[in-house]
Amino acid sequence: MTLTSSAMEWPKRNEEAFQRGKRVLQSLECDALSFSSDDLLHLTLEIFLEQEFPKKVNVSEEKLKKFILCVRSCMFDNPYHNWFHAFDVTQTVYCMSLTGETYKTLTDVEYFALIVSALCHDLEHPGVNNPFLVSSRSDLATLYNDRSVLENHHCCRAFQLMLHSEIQLLSEFTNAQYIAFRAVVLNNILATDMARHGEYTTKLKRLTDPNTPPDDRKMDKQFEMEIIIKCADTSNVLQAFDCPILFVTLKSFRC
Repeated sequence: MTLTSSAMEWPKRNEEAFQRGKRVLQSLECDALSFSSDDLLHLTLEIFLEQEFPKKVNVSEEKLKKFILCVRSCMFDNPYHNWFHAFDVTQTVYCMSLTGETYKTLTDVEYFALIVSALCHDLEHPGVNNPFLVSSRSDLATLYNDRSVLENHHCCRAFQLMLHSEIQLLSEFTNAQYIAFRAVVLNNILATDMARHGEYTTKLKRLTDPNTPPDDRKMDKQFEMEIIIKCADTSNVLQAFDCPILFVTLKSFRC
């Protein structure tokens, strides 16, 4: 993975747009498409700063900036799976984790991993789905043996980016922290494969069924994070009508 110098330049902040976005950053009223691509860089960074991740997990603000810039540069110019969608899902995950108080059940590293996994969940998405990649005998399908092709690719590229010599996002992590972080990111991104949707709805129905024994109705925190990112990935129906309408329109043309 080669990083270009232009991808590493942090843009000047538009204060009006930033303050407008910051006011709704923890709500479902944040409309990604009402901001510029550069505005979303600053708002993404603000999510990490609001939770004091530089201090809590020992990841510098400078490293975060490089990482966020490179995530943007790795999002292809698709009608739907693009940088705006990456931010939209990240911000929605952030909102849901606060509203449902999921963050209170997580360690700092786990919460950091939840936000990072949302940001990287569609990294280098080619704009087509897994069945297409498999049926067309694509290189990606061959590489990942036809199993969760896109999701495995997103995971791979995310860690290649984080571990890149010019970023080293996780260089201060202990081995135990890295293992915990990696497990959360991998599980969360792999959960976004819609081929596994039935698996999740079945488990959720059992968890909410009053006939299920009480001890079996407890939701573990990893499953809760996976549900949050899955919901955020398809969250347009939760937002005010004028926020997701363009996203929905663009996606309808790809179905």
